[in-house]
Amino acid sequence: MLRKLFHRLCAQLRRGKVEREMDAEMRFHLEMETAENIRRGMSEEEARRAALRSFGGVEQTKEVYRDIARFRRLEDLWQDLRYGARMLLKQPGFTLVAVLALALGIGANTAIFSVVNAVLLRPLPYADPDRLVTASPYRNATDGYTVLSPDFLDWRAQSQSFERIAAYTSGSADLTGSGEPERLTAGLVSAELFSTLGVSPAFGRGFTTMEDQPNGAPVVILSHRLWQRRFGGDPQSIGRAITLDGQSRSVIGVMPPGFQFPAELDVWLPLALDTSGSGKRMVFVNVVGRLKPAMTPEAARSDLTAILRRMSRSIPNNNSDVQVRVIKLHERLVGDAQRALLAMFGAVAFILLIACANVANLLLARASARQKEMAIRAAVGAGRLRLARQLLTESLSLSVVGGGAGLALATWGVKLLVRINPEGVARLQESGVDGRVLGFTCAVAVLTGLLAGVFPALQASKTDVNETLKAQSAARPSGGGARRTLPSLMIAEIALALVLAVGAGLMIKSFMRLLAVPKGFNPECVLTLVLSPSRAKYPSGSPQLRAYYEEALARAQAMPGVQSASLTSFLPLAGRTFRKMGFQIEGRGPIEGEFEVNCISPGYFGTMVLEMRSGRPITDQDGAGAPQVTVINETFARSFFPGENPIGRRLLFGQTPKTIVGVVGDTRQFGLDQEVEPEIYTSFLQDGGYSMRLVVRSASNQSSAASLVAAIRDQVRALEPNEPVNQVITMDQRLSDSVAQRRYRTLLFGVFAAVALVIATVGIYGVISYAVSQRTHEIGIRMALGAQAGDVLRMVIGQGMRLTLIGVALGVAAALGLTRAIDSLLINVSATDPVTFVSVTLLLVFVALIACYIPARRATKVDPLIALRTE
Repeated sequence: MLRKLFHRLCAQLRRGKVEREMDAEMRFHLEMETAENIRRGMSEEEARRAALRSFGGVEQTKEVYRDIARFRRLEDLWQDLRYGARMLLKQPGFTLVAVLALALGIGANTAIFSVVNAVLLRPLPYADPDRLVTASPYRNATDGYTVLSPDFLDWRAQSQSFERIAAYTSGSADLTGSGEPERLTAGLVSAELFSTLGVSPAFGRGFTTMEDQPNGAPVVILSHRLWQRRFGGDPQSIGRAITLDGQSRSVIGVMPPGFQFPAELDVWLPLALDTSGSGKRMVFVNVVGRLKPAMTPEAARSDLTAILRRMSRSIPNNNSDVQVRVIKLHERLVGDAQRALLAMFGAVAFILLIACANVANLLLARASARQKEMAIRAAVGAGRLRLARQLLTESLSLSVVGGGAGLALATWGVKLLVRINPEGVARLQESGVDGRVLGFTCAVAVLTGLLAGVFPALQASKTDVNETLKAQSAARPSGGGARRTLPSLMIAEIALALVLAVGAGLMIKSFMRLLAVPKGFNPECVLTLVLSPSRAKYPSGSPQLRAYYEEALARAQAMPGVQSASLTSFLPLAGRTFRKMGFQIEGRGPIEGEFEVNCISPGYFGTMVLEMRSGRPITDQDGAGAPQVTVINETFARSFFPGENPIGRRLLFGQTPKTIVGVVGDTRQFGLDQEVEPEIYTSFLQDGGYSMRLVVRSASNQSSAASLVAAIRDQVRALEPNEPVNQVITMDQRLSDSVAQRRYRTLLFGVFAAVALVIATVGIYGVISYAVSQRTHEIGIRMALGAQAGDVLRMVIGQGMRLTLIGVALGVAAALGLTRAIDSLLINVSATDPVTFVSVTLLLVFVALIACYIPARRATKVDPLIALRTE
């Protein structure tokens, strides 16, 4: 239908018709001039030549008429715009509702498109970014993206696929000396990283190969943000010495504003990989490379796989089953955000379609009420094209105003999306209204105006002049086309709203089930902070380091309001990646398993309220001189001791055996949406540890735990004034942060569904109100013949509910197929969850019932005498 109307309108504007009209008019004037010349006594040939000369020749005459035709078209368009504006201003309520619906639809689409543009469409801010890839070995799909340093060194030395290849990882560094001690986020990068990306420091220089050595010169590169904040943007900072982790480093460069690789970092340090062969297997890095021209990721994958298998170093024994993953850097940075963004973009597209259907409903009802006007215009010479163009101009005017309002909403909405967005979506902070987004908004506004106005324009242009002018009242035109089209649009609105509401319902239910997942610990009234003293002053494994941790723990335990305190190397929900480690169960052969080793102080299980399943926890008696012990979690017991009692068994890590003394309940270490992995706990008194976390449980409520923040900071700083105190937050806040991304997506889907439901409700109300107004005479006759108010109420509501049920049926069928697109975003909920489908369907039917009841109630108030008299 749309295609036919589009071609019909275009055919009227084709140049051929204009040319024919101009030729006919020109021939008429030439004949008139020729006849006048003949009356003056000229021969027919002389008269025709004279007439042509007076017009300046055929081509010049045609050009004149073309200018006249263009002027007429512009004049007609201007007239249509002025008349349409007057008509819209005469009905401010109609105009406001239509513009608001379009603004919501266009604004939501523009806001989400700006995010999609920034994250998915805009190229990375590096030189020739399509040639940048990341590489990593894997054995299964769950393996991460890290690479052991010897594998990277082999790739760098032997690969023929890359112009450059670099390694990087991230960590932290404590800035001390002048000013307040501060913990900085640091990137450890090989010397080739910046040249691989094609980025140079804004001031100074990058790292050299000699500096990227274990004994290289201590240098550092600052981020532009840190340079401005901490050093006042002073150009003399280049060459200045600063103290990081107790070591003096010389500042050799400042990166450009906005540079954020591999994340939003404060400083970059040389990675300084050990190439001597001793201990280099212990370093895990990420790898990024720039492919040679015309080189494909598939060819690079084959090249790196061959090197890896040939060297056989990555994992003990061999690499015969190892594959290499080579993907575009942009794809790696985007990660899982792509599917979520596309799902949200589809959701707002549904909102726009619902808004289009709603505005089309309003325009159809309005066009039906203007049928006498259209008939009069047709009677005085307006053609069908002229009538359609007038109504289409009004529709486009609405969409342009709605697009402007939507752009304003989108500008505000993008800022809100960036402000409330949790960390995790790369480059989302770059979202904004640029030229591409502005072009998208303009295109959407025009397309929306055409979609919303094409049906009303087509219906109004079919006006039967005789029948319409015979009608005694302009208030009751026939409007047969509108009565047929309006219900169809209402059904479409309901179906689209149901699909979006079901998707939001699934997301909400998934999020609620995620929060209900057993965490394995009690986060209430728990405060956590990170302790990581200077490596220079407190070397790893030294008595000074242990004394520092023991003193910090003793100070925390002695604080008023503290119920218990303990140390741990890893906190729950921290999202660490478990590593494959080799170990041996006494009496069995070597085993290679994937698990985490967590070093804890006595009392940790009580502080976090972890439940002992069997055996005992680690106690103060498990000190340095006592036998080595460990506690395992339930998943470890099921994985390596199926059907056995693990208590008393010994695990061998190298030459150190550890006796299993207890089994503790599982704890969610990766996150609530991740599976529990095997984990073992060792005694801090026996193994020590470098970077430890202090866990404090307050004696009362959560607010009491938060009130301990300042006191704990003071105690730690009193112990070591030059060391920063980091990440002092409650465990409840950590829990909230771990689900922030899913909460963000759920919130957006819920808002989109609510907007769609509101727009659809307005559409249902408008259709039923229009139907009531068209049947006022019929209702008056029914009531005059004895119909009761309840009869009229049932009749009107029944009409609306029949359309609602048809829309619901179509929406359910569509939702069963479309919700599978968000299946990967759901946790513990099926994409076809029957409870969600039924609940959302009942909600929509209830809302539709209310929207039908209001005009139905008004219909029962019709006075039969007034209704019949106005007819």
